[in-house]
Amino acid sequence: MHVFAFDRDWTVDVNPHPHHEAVPLAWVRQLAHETDHAVYAIGNQDLAAEAAIPGVVDIVGRHGDDWDDWLGGKQPDGRYERFPSRRERLGLIADLHPDAEGYVVVDDLDLSDIDGWEHYHAWEFVPAVKRGDIDPALPWARDPVADGGSPTSAGIAPIGPDHLESFLDEHEDAPGYELTDAGDCETRTRLLAAIELVPQSLDRPAAAPAVRCQPLAPAGESFTVRVADIEQLSVVDPPADLYTAGADTPSEKALGLRRLAQADPESVPVSKVLTLLDSPARDARDDALRALHAVARVRPEDCTPALPILRSILDSGDLETPAGTLATLRLLAAADPADVAPLVDVIGPYLTDSAGPARREAARTLGEIAAEAPEDVLDAVPALATILEDDAPGQSYALYALSCVSRDYPEAIKPVAEPIATRVVDEDLPSNTRLNATAALGRVVDEYPDVGPEIVDDVAVLLDADDVKLRANAAGLLSDLTKHDPLAAEPNLDRLVELVTADDDYTRINASAAVSRLAEVAPHVVAPHADTFVTLLEDGRELVRLNACWALGHLGDHATEALPDLEALRKREGDSDVLTRAQWAITEIEE
Repeated sequence: MHVFAFDRDWTVDVNPHPHHEAVPLAWVRQLAHETDHAVYAIGNQDLAAEAAIPGVVDIVGRHGDDWDDWLGGKQPDGRYERFPSRRERLGLIADLHPDAEGYVVVDDLDLSDIDGWEHYHAWEFVPAVKRGDIDPALPWARDPVADGGSPTSAGIAPIGPDHLESFLDEHEDAPGYELTDAGDCETRTRLLAAIELVPQSLDRPAAAPAVRCQPLAPAGESFTVRVADIEQLSVVDPPADLYTAGADTPSEKALGLRRLAQADPESVPVSKVLTLLDSPARDARDDALRALHAVARVRPEDCTPALPILRSILDSGDLETPAGTLATLRLLAAADPADVAPLVDVIGPYLTDSAGPARREAARTLGEIAAEAPEDVLDAVPALATILEDDAPGQSYALYALSCVSRDYPEAIKPVAEPIATRVVDEDLPSNTRLNATAALGRVVDEYPDVGPEIVDDVAVLLDADDVKLRANAAGLLSDLTKHDPLAAEPNLDRLVELVTADDDYTRINASAAVSRLAEVAPHVVAPHADTFVTLLEDGRELVRLNACWALGHLGDHATEALPDLEALRKREGDSDVLTRAQWAITEIEE
């Protein structure tokens, strides 16, 4: 017995998704009333009535002792005081059926993270049921086999080009096709790697609509078939050995492996791909590189033996489009940066001497390495900065790599601080990218305050940014500047004072620190804002209260009205640092 839990909207055909297949309501009813499976409605509770199946209230009712915990009392509007969440509903259902063979939830929300439950979207559930993946005994399950002997998951006998085009669009990612046609008075069944309508045959009234077919066997030549001659076209998952069947030359073998990698990367023998990466035939090498990339997406650990060959290929500069090979390195670096770190010297030149996609992938790869081993990327810092200077693709990845390096090696970032600062104010870049830029600059300024005057104007712009984190980082960078030059806060004092009462904790901490340092060297400038810092004595964050005490103490006799509040703080404060600073501020003001 299986347990099925169905959402309603964008799942069942009473309210289907506008662009995807829905579960027929008749299926839900038949599952519930004509099989031994347990079926529940977990989303819109209208489905409970429409399919005559238990809903959330029924589920909770079967946990009678917990009724008040999950629902509470019924309100005048008919609703309950509370309602379990979607995930909690699934937990309650599973508790009712501890011995079920499986638990299946069908919902347009992604619930795949729930332990024990197998999640499907409706458009995944329907074909899975038909294939027999869930339970071959279900009444809608079938296990069709096409004439050629390959199991199929879908098929049609097309009634015209529009019908065929719709089928091909629906199954554009199919691993393969099986075509049965009756052209030339002979019925044939052939396995295909690809099939497409011939546009010219559709545009010319005198021409018969036709399809162009590419055989699965790499040695096979493409051919055309009239749509009217197609008896059956099926989606199939061919056995792995058929992709290279009959392949004699390196080019044919590489083509077959590339097609297999695109259809089923788990089945690709990587050792065979490696032997073709050194092929003198350019098309064989390029197809082998594409196959390796597809495998690296799902099995990166199996592809590391290719690294010496990839080094040689990249070092030769013989790639017309190196972005794909660099992207493969990036996949391997994401799995284990240490494996790819020795190749930084051959990746670096692609940051400056290549077209946009290659520069982007090179920067992205170095970002993966820098996150774990920034020392391995130090020599590439100037080249990463050229991506910023040239306003080239890959700036987000370059800034991420530079930010990673700045954590341990701010001295390496100091020479490129200026181009990083220009990216801080670039509103076309994502907020996270600009955050990486401000973080890198902050680490540089903290070690090298002489960089501050060159970038302060760029950073100050972000005090008005809509993004909360950008504002907090800008205030933090200005706070770092004031450690070495307290007067750096003066041009932006009014805005910083506004930010000391912002909702975001880190913005308040950073802004109050910057102003408190300015108060030390220019108390008369900050004095008009003494009342604001009095209110900060009641802030919920210790660091904000601490900064307020610093500011008021530095203001001295400009803050005499703060004495009662400081005394009150001294009596109630539980943080020893704040308590010490409050007593210091009282002494400074009274003197």
